[in-house]
Amino acid sequence: MKLKIKRMGINGEGIAYLNRKAIFVEGGIVNEVCDIEISEENKSYCKAKIINMVSKSKNRVEPICNVYEKCGGCSLMHCDYNYQLIIKRDILKESLKKYCNYHGRIEQTVKSQKDLFYRNKCNLPFLDNKGKLANGLYQIDSNIYQTIDTCYLHSTKLEKLRKEILEVLNKNSCKVYNQKEKKGFRQLIIRGFNNSYQVVLITGNDEINPEIINQLSKIENLSSLYQGINTMKNPIDLMVDNLKLLFGSKYISFKLDDYQFQLLPNAFFQLNIYTASNIYNTVKKLINEKQKLIVEAYCGIGAISMYLSDKAERVIGIDIDESAIKSAKQNCILNNITNVSFKLGDATSQLQSIISKNKVDTLVVDPPRKGIDDKLLNALVESGIDNIIYISCNTATLAKNINVLSKNYKINKVIPFDMFPQTAHVETVCLMSRKEK
Repeated sequence: MKLKIKRMGINGEGIAYLNRKAIFVEGGIVNEVCDIEISEENKSYCKAKIINMVSKSKNRVEPICNVYEKCGGCSLMHCDYNYQLIIKRDILKESLKKYCNYHGRIEQTVKSQKDLFYRNKCNLPFLDNKGKLANGLYQIDSNIYQTIDTCYLHSTKLEKLRKEILEVLNKNSCKVYNQKEKKGFRQLIIRGFNNSYQVVLITGNDEINPEIINQLSKIENLSSLYQGINTMKNPIDLMVDNLKLLFGSKYISFKLDDYQFQLLPNAFFQLNIYTASNIYNTVKKLINEKQKLIVEAYCGIGAISMYLSDKAERVIGIDIDESAIKSAKQNCILNNITNVSFKLGDATSQLQSIISKNKVDTLVVDPPRKGIDDKLLNALVESGIDNIIYISCNTATLAKNINVLSKNYKINKVIPFDMFPQTAHVETVCLMSRKEK
């Protein structure tokens, strides 16, 4: 059937309508007319694929990646980059309208300094490709692995390093993980900045040959190598807490703006340092006057807390991840920052403890994709905190959380950022202030 794409969906698909039923068209762009074929149907919606393009959008471009359609990691690579920024703002606008009835101003999406080769980290499974190790992802809506020769989102140096690691492992006849034997290579994790890269090999119950370690240590820019053993069947995350340092430095070091950072392998940090810098500096500008106490919940390695150190007499960061808090404390020492402290534990209980003894002027909260949990949300509504700066990587949970907070808080500013070019993900900074009683 022939349909016209009316709008874009939150996952980067085009949406058409047939008899008032939404048709999610993979790879469609607004105003395009397509011959489509239904691939999945239920009562409320259908999924479809384009069979023939009747009329193309002026915003359509040819994807640079030759496995783009199979991989599915870059759902907007067929769109011009400036149009991607418009799509992301529209996704945020729809979420805020749908879940919290917000119809106010939303700033233009702040673009990334790079729209390709921007990721400072890769986290890819090892696959068996004709008896040799390779990296890849599952194909869209399937359990079929798609080998990736080159990822155009990884930084060029990271991608070069990934291929060199594969070359060493294959030269030594290393095998992919076998669940029955509980041996082999499962996951390759690389994170790096400038000319220094930290590598984690997730394996089964293997003792990696010292000669392989020696060969890997000679790869240019590979500053440290860790091994993690994980024999769980179908775990959500293969990274483990108990990592063994095989060679090199314990931390990876880098500089962002005026701050030095050191990271342990399992401490979280943003994958796009260009947009991360934009967000941190924007949060800093949103705080106009010097405050007595700022609290950052879900603080990670303490980056935002450090950026705000000259905006308050005291800053307190909270995180449940012990590795992140350890890195955060180390980073403050590294930067000679003395008015920032960190608390390890659950955000709700720690924040309630702080509020019971102190007046909090501003709370910065940067939760995971699932958003703020109900217990903390309810605590925030009654907290008396003057300002909340909510940093979100999920427009739906952001809007749902704002809907709860709107009982006592109003939105002052909403700014979308492009943290992940070529994908439909949107990072948002939202400033809220307590309503006058």
